[in-house]
Amino acid sequence: MIARAVLLAVPTCDDRPWSSAAATPKPLVPVAAKPILFHALDALRAAGIVETLLLTRPDAVAAFRHAVGDGTRWGMRISYCSNSSDLDVRDALRLAGEFIDGKPVIVQQADALLRACLRDHVVRFAEHDLDALALMLAPARLPRPIQPLVGGYLLNARAVASMCDAPAASDPLSGLRRQGGHAHVLEVEGCLACHGDEATLLEANRHALTALRTEVTDAILEGCEIQGNVVVHPTASLRNTLVRGPAIIGADAQVVDSYVGPYTSIGANTRIEGTEIEHSIVMDGAKLMFVGSRLETSIIGRGASIVRRFDMPRAVRMSIGDGAEVALS
Repeated sequence: MIARAVLLAVPTCDDRPWSSAAATPKPLVPVAAKPILFHALDALRAAGIVETLLLTRPDAVAAFRHAVGDGTRWGMRISYCSNSSDLDVRDALRLAGEFIDGKPVIVQQADALLRACLRDHVVRFAEHDLDALALMLAPARLPRPIQPLVGGYLLNARAVASMCDAPAASDPLSGLRRQGGHAHVLEVEGCLACHGDEATLLEANRHALTALRTEVTDAILEGCEIQGNVVVHPTASLRNTLVRGPAIIGADAQVVDSYVGPYTSIGANTRIEGTEIEHSIVMDGAKLMFVGSRLETSIIGRGASIVRRFDMPRAVRMSIGDGAEVALS
């Protein structure tokens, strides 16, 4: 079985930061109330991975180390490698050669979110005695035909050696096939959360929330109605609020006299009062107070405030960062 993984957290040359989280590496932006990268690490650990190498840019290593640490949280050992250039899978394999050390390995995008359990693909790889298994991600909601994106590869030592020697412009698996290797391509439902604009981030949030199972034990719920699959952190407090899942509400969040609709993630230490919101992400420490109109398809950054005041003269007051978008209706 595979016990090692290489995660690629290196943005492409045309990748632009999201205005709602411009100072944060994209894989550390939350969906379903935890960083995108954490979803990938959870899936790897459940698949039996015990060692992971994270490849990223030199200027992002500190942020990843601070958020992830040495992997103790996942019961695995996590190490780091930096490179200032764009990386494809062949570059990643060359850089990670010492870490891989001739063993079977998963090479995966750090932002790959899979609908199916990754362990199922590891079992398939072993049972069919494959040299390589490519996981092609195709979001279920997009119309066909669609060009799937490569989410990752499961590789044995033979496949690693072949792919390291493959020319940059070629199919990474073409050389392996010419040598008689067994390489399969499997299309699976999933998405690359960081490969796109903020609409892609919202789609990744929706994707992650569909896997929720209701968990509201120990949370303070006074006069509330919970519909569908909803997770409320035990330290959160809700009063006179309707929550319609799938939705998640994070630690120490306070939600009062509000409506939280489907596909919404509410981060930790947030305060929401007199507000309706759905299909949105509210990051840690944000505040939404008596907004007045329902918020939809929105991303509220860390510590941001949207507050309706009732003093005179009446006006809309806001502070907006670079690249932000506000639509009033």
